[in-house]
Amino acid sequence: MSLSTKDIIEECNDLIRFDHDAIGAYNEAIDSINELPIKDQLIRFRGDHERHVLDLSAVVRRLGGDPPEKPGLRGVIRKTMTKAAGLGGTELTLKAMRSNEEVLNKQYRERLQKAFPSDILELIRQNFNDEQRHLAWVEQALQGRVWEQQTSPQP
Repeated sequence: MSLSTKDIIEECNDLIRFDHDAIGAYNEAIDSINELPIKDQLIRFRGDHERHVLDLSAVVRRLGGDPPEKPGLRGVIRKTMTKAAGLGGTELTLKAMRSNEEVLNKQYRERLQKAFPSDILELIRQNFNDEQRHLAWVEQALQGRVWEQQTSPQP
């Protein structure tokens, strides 16, 4: 049985809130990390979350709903936790980002099991693919301890 329009709007708005939360966490992580290659990757991932918000917000508006424009209390807490992790250096910041991405992966994975119309389900699938890529990169960065690698200065 497919979801009602009201349920679709609620589910999309919940994902939008999670992506807003992620944007806030990425802002804190980007501000606290000094290693340029890591910072650049996090900036790209933040851009993915910004795109998710725009795309899902367009769906909500098309269906007659009002998408959230900013994170809620949960987002403020995640942002604060990421900021606190940043005080402990790059490793702790990346661990906080791994936790954030695990939450987003779970949220998108759960939505893939729901009876959305095919176009919305495809958008959720694309966003989930981004989330999987983000989590894989963060896990690989932690495992490889990329912040400890010496890089030669760029000309």
